[in-house]
Amino acid sequence: MNDRVIREPVINQKHIFRMIKEPVSIKCLYNFDKLRDLVAGNDDFILSLVLIFLKTTPVDSAEMLKASQTGDWQKVSKLAHKIKSTVNGMSISSIKNDILTLEMDAKNKTNIAALPQLALKVDKVINEVVLQVKEEFNLHAAILS
Repeated sequence: MNDRVIREPVINQKHIFRMIKEPVSIKCLYNFDKLRDLVAGNDDFILSLVLIFLKTTPVDSAEMLKASQTGDWQKVSKLAHKIKSTVNGMSISSIKNDILTLEMDAKNKTNIAALPQLALKVDKVINEVVLQVKEEFNLHAAILS
């Protein structure tokens, strides 16, 4: 059976993550390995980054989608640039090239007919990552307020 290891927070005085095994049902769209290496496995810091991601990235992605639909290419480029570091840090490889294309093509106003569809794809993936991250970290909306 294909198993994946996920981290489940156990809240004490510190956030301590215990390993559990769960059958793989959905492909995980992100990977924290690179980030964990960067912060030397500091799970408290990872959790703080996750909370920032959950608060900001879906909003930025939705704004970028709206800007792409209204032809605000400068805003699309700026928001894609902002989202790019999150996509790289969380290794969301399925949209890595799309974010770069959105950033550069919107900035240069090239291939603009394709950008709304790319922005829609990015927004859908970001929203799926949000669901997966909330599940992995056992987070509820009340925590994010």
